[in-house]
Amino acid sequence: RSGLDQVAAALDALVAGVRPPDGIAPLTGIRELYNLLSGDYEMTGVFNPDRVYLANVTSSTMAGITANVLNKRVVTMFHQYPRWWEPIVTTEDFATLQDVRWITLGGVGELPTVAEGAAYTELTWADQYQSDSFVKKGGYLGLTIEAIDKDDTGRLRAAPRALAQAAWLTLAKSVSAIFTANSGVGPAINVGGATRDLFHDSSGNLGSDALSWSAYVATRTAMRKQTELNSDERLGALTAPKYLLVPPDLEMTALQILASEGEPGTADNDANPLAEGNTHNSLLESARRRVIVIDLWTDTDNWACVADPLLYPSIGLAFRYGRTPEIFSVASPTAGLMFTNDTMPIKVRFFYAVGPTDYRGLYKHNVT
Repeated sequence: RSGLDQVAAALDALVAGVRPPDGIAPLTGIRELYNLLSGDYEMTGVFNPDRVYLANVTSSTMAGITANVLNKRVVTMFHQYPRWWEPIVTTEDFATLQDVRWITLGGVGELPTVAEGAAYTELTWADQYQSDSFVKKGGYLGLTIEAIDKDDTGRLRAAPRALAQAAWLTLAKSVSAIFTANSGVGPAINVGGATRDLFHDSSGNLGSDALSWSAYVATRTAMRKQTELNSDERLGALTAPKYLLVPPDLEMTALQILASEGEPGTADNDANPLAEGNTHNSLLESARRRVIVIDLWTDTDNWACVADPLLYPSIGLAFRYGRTPEIFSVASPTAGLMFTNDTMPIKVRFFYAVGPTDYRGLYKHNVT
């Protein structure tokens, strides 16, 4: 490894709170890192290249190495958080920041019979789309010359977790808001050229019943009766609910509905046809996969159902520049915050777009 590679490896270990690989000298703290890469032993905030013994070090080297190390830590930590939204969304990556169009195809219905030797008939089909814009989320944390002088390594170690957690919470709130926006009826969508709330009586996907066995069964039936776009053909199993979304207050009720061997709430304890599994553990394991607890929901009674996105996509999640937040740090001793504020900025940036793609695979109960 080159000298800079060894410093980067030592910084990676320092931020992670572990020993560096064999053969790599550990760093005692961020002050030693700063001295190695700046030559500024007097802590004046000025880059002194004549005192730096490592090759290819410039005034931006420390910022670049720090950003690279933090990027790796942020990505690792971001993936450790429970991304509860992943089972219910359809995720795509895009090459530009143009508005995203989520297209729903329909209208083909049943394929007609083709007689031997006869010509195929052209099928009529149509589509509708929902549109969402990318949002840019971000900010920066400042590593000050005072923190470096005090060798406050704990501040640097805390930065990746703080940034990863902020990005996770931001994205989680964006997905959660699809179900809670506009007093619980969701954002406005395009339905046949008209604007309508995502959850609406006319769409057959809005109720007001408290969560119970009978309410869930009725919701399941209603979702199976949704019809294809521009045709009267029922979608059936395609829009049947796979996931039950609840606030933490309803978690136990939801698990009992989907995991009980007997039908919940009945005196004769008839078999529960919605339970999946042959043993107590398998029943609970299956139910836990299907129940999604959204801690961000503050209403203790409202709940929702979502169809399997592999069969019928209902929520789209688009990313630009990757599916995890990005970390940048550009610091010049003669310009920017390093010059005016003695601060090396560590910037986080996250581009994504999220929104409903179609109402047919969604059902919401706003309990009154």
